[in-house]
Amino acid sequence: MSEFSEKIGTETGNLFKSGYNCGEAVVQAFRTKAGVDIDDNAFRLVSGFGGGMGHARDLCGALAGCTMVISTLVGRSNPSERSLKEIYPYSKEWHDRFVEEFGSSSCKDLLPFDFDTREHYINCMKLVNKIGKSLAEYLVEKGLIREN
Repeated sequence: MSEFSEKIGTETGNLFKSGYNCGEAVVQAFRTKAGVDIDDNAFRLVSGFGGGMGHARDLCGALAGCTMVISTLVGRSNPSERSLKEIYPYSKEWHDRFVEEFGSSSCKDLLPFDFDTREHYINCMKLVNKIGKSLAEYLVEKGLIREN
C-alpha cells in the first residue's frame, strides 16, 4: 500500500464516521483528496446507494460510489464521445476485483449486522477504509489518477 492509498482509505473511513454513508464517503474522499471533479449535483446521485440501495442490502453502496468515481474518469457525456466498449471494461474489472477482495458485491454479505448499531458502524467504517485504499491503488495502476 502506498502513502497515497493509505491517505484515501483513512479519509474514506473518517468521512463515514462523520456521517457520510458508504457511497458518499468513497466519492467525497476522491473529490477532496484525489482531485476527482464531481460537482455537488453529481455528488447527490450517490446518496441513495448507501446501505445497499437505501437499506435494501442489495448492491454495496461503496461499490456504487467507486463506480461513480471510475465513470467520472473514463465515462462519456454523449454516445459520440466514447464507445461503451472503452468504458465497461473498467467497471467490470473493478467489480471483479472488489468481489475477489471483499467476497461479495452485496451489502447483505458484507454487513452481517443490523443497521444503525455499533457493530454496523465499526464494520462499515473499516470496510470503506479498505475499499478507498483498494480503489486508489486500482486507479493509480490504471493511470487514471496520480498519487499526490
